Amino acid sequence: MALSQDFEARRRERLKQQHKKREREKRIQRILLIVAVAVLAFILIFNIVRCAKKPAEPTNLPITTQLPYDADDADAKFDPSIPKPKAGRNSYLDIIKDSGQTGHVYLTFDNGPSEDVTPAILDVLRKYNVKATFFMNGSDIKDNPYLCTRAIEEGHLVLPLSKSGNADILYADKTTFMDEVEETYNLIAENTPDGKKPVKIYRFLGGGYENTSFGAEKQRYKDDLAENGYYYCDWNASVGDSNTGRTPEQLLNYFKTNEPDLNNLVIQLNNKESNTATPKMLGNLIEYLLDKDFIFSRLDEIEFINEIEYEDDEAVFEEDADVEDDDDSERPTKKPTSTAKPDSTKKPTSTPKATQKPASTPKATQKPSTTQTQKPVAVTLPPQTATLPPSGGNEIDTE
Repeated sequence: MALSQDFEARRRERLKQQHKKREREKRIQRILLIVAVAVLAFILIFNIVRCAKKPAEPTNLPITTQLPYDADDADAKFDPSIPKPKAGRNSYLDIIKDSGQTGHVYLTFDNGPSEDVTPAILDVLRKYNVKATFFMNGSDIKDNPYLCTRAIEEGHLVLPLSKSGNADILYADKTTFMDEVEETYNLIAENTPDGKKPVKIYRFLGGGYENTSFGAEKQRYKDDLAENGYYYCDWNASVGDSNTGRTPEQLLNYFKTNEPDLNNLVIQLNNKESNTATPKMLGNLIEYLLDKDFIFSRLDEIEFINEIEYEDDEAVFEEDADVEDDDDSERPTKKPTSTAKPDSTKKPTSTPKATQKPASTPKATQKPSTTQTQKPVAVTLPPQTATLPPSGGNEIDTE
């Protein structure tokens, strides 16, 4: 009898322990389930907050992914309206001026891409459906390759500035200079969809003007660029954002105060991590230029009113004779500075120049009309001497 009672007590104890074990396992399972639900809820809330902070996609603003490049012929877009670059004839500002177009503005951003400033700039450009040109450093592209790719995918033109971002290294000698240009150019191609190459337009770090740091070296390297198929492009207007202490309002006022009276503007802005005021000012700058009827373009988009053909030391400008004369108010007047016919034994020295900006800017798909067909006028291009852009345009940091 005593044995039976002892056996029953042990059996009940085992059952009690088994019951406690099952309850403990159930509690652990409930805790794990609660933790899993909490983790999933956290991830969901985090993604919702992140998406909420992302700028809203603009409506009614089609984003054009424009990649008009041929990997085997980087200059195909220029042919036949624009000549191949050659020594003494590879200033892209001159090409824009001599094209005869009016009312175009080119926003150009130097340095970067930078992790915070570049996305903010791209967001503003996308909001206004404006295409721009970026001159980037190879070292910055390696740090943020996705930003280089994003700029290209959103229809902007990306071109080389330097590899190192250091002027002392870049301008040390001809070989180092061209190596940095070519390596950065190829790096951009690597980060371009399908690896296609952009047109060969280069911007000197610090500007290509003779009275800048390393000015003498830059003048020599211009011919080296031409030999390797490159144009170089300076600017004729600036917002003065190399001074990173300026507020967005001061940057816009700087541009308005120093805005040149030219038919086409190539505006230099900066894209460094320290240029936090630039994207904050950019929308107001775009609206200001839109109010003045400017057409925003990339540097590889030129409306050729004149056909340009270089012949040795001369350039021949031919007025487009196929345009109908339907509205004199839309036509920019363009005539040589000298009306005297050139002597047959001498090269002419007059240069055609637009005398005034039209009251309203023609659309990029239209050419200004002409009242009569003009014969080609042979003119001598001015010598390739660099001059400082108006009112502090050369403000790029060279460090």
